This record gives sequence, structure tokens and C-alpha cells, in this order.
Amino acid sequence: MKRVLMAVIFLFVSSGFSMAEIGEMQLRGKGIVKYLGFIKVYDASLYTKNAGDTQNILSPEISKCLRLDYNVSLTPENFIEGANTILKRQHTPTTLNTIQKEINIFHKAYRSVEEGDNYQLCYEGDSAVTTLLLNQKELVSIESADFGNIYMGIWLGPQEPIDERLRDNLLYGYN
Repeated sequence: MKRVLMAVIFLFVSSGFSMAEIGEMQLRGKGIVKYLGFIKVYDASLYTKNAGDTQNILSPEISKCLRLDYNVSLTPENFIEGANTILKRQHTPTTLNTIQKEINIFHKAYRSVEEGDNYQLCYEGDSAVTTLLLNQKELVSIESADFGNIYMGIWLGPQEPIDERLRDNLLYGYN
């Protein structure tokens, strides 16, 4: 159980937008993820194009970027285990089966992170493409509005996100 909890806490965020595109987006909110209440794992930031975008953040029309800046080292296995744990908690096997191919491709792109690294996960509403970057280097892009909605829901979903307080901080700027 402790291993699964650590994997869930260690989930990362990534982005498929270039830094110029993120620069044109507006910061919506920030949050900090800690393990055991005192080990800082990462700082999270959410960016959108328009102020009203946070109301229906998982709408397929809304472009968004999540960025995680890491304070600890993590392996691809940590990310995969954590993501799978949250996805299974949020969705039925039938729903997950519809995007399992995309999940597998996305998970194969994960790389280890060290303190100071950052992942960005961006979804572009116009093209329905979700992109993962590590330290501004693109690792994978997936074209699927369903995948983008479900995967971004790990952090931003209304039901059982990785952490409700983190989600609220990202969406509404609470501290």
C-alpha cells in the first residue's frame, strides 16, 4: 500500500505546447505536492488560454497545460503505477479500454526525472492533441480528445483526482 501511495503522489505533469505557447497562456493556479506532509515532491502549475476556461476545464475545446517541477528523483515505473492507480479509481474498465492503446503509447514515453527536472502535459483543443515534454523536449503526442480528457482528469477531474486540494489550487488559485 505504501508503494502504491508513493507512486500516486509521484505522478507528474507534462505539456505538449512549446514554451512560446505556454508563455501566451495565463497561469490559473499553483499547488505543491508533498509526501507524508513534509517531503516536497513537485510544484504544479496550470495554464489556460482564457480566464473562463477553468469552469469546464476538461471540455475538449479548452487548451490547457500542466507543469510539474520536481524536487525528487522518480522512475518511469513510478509514473506508470501512479497513473494507472488513479485512472482505475476514476473510470470503469470499459472506459479505459477505449483508450488503452493511447495510454500504453504515452506510458512508454516516460523517462526518469531528477531534482530540477520538469514535465509538461498539454492538451490543444483545436487539434485534440495531448503532448508530453520533459525539460521542454517533446517525448510523445497523442491525437485523441477522449485520451486528453481522461488523462488530464488525473489532476483536474471532478471525481477522485490525485488530490482534491491540488486540483482546487490549480483551478481556482487557492493556497
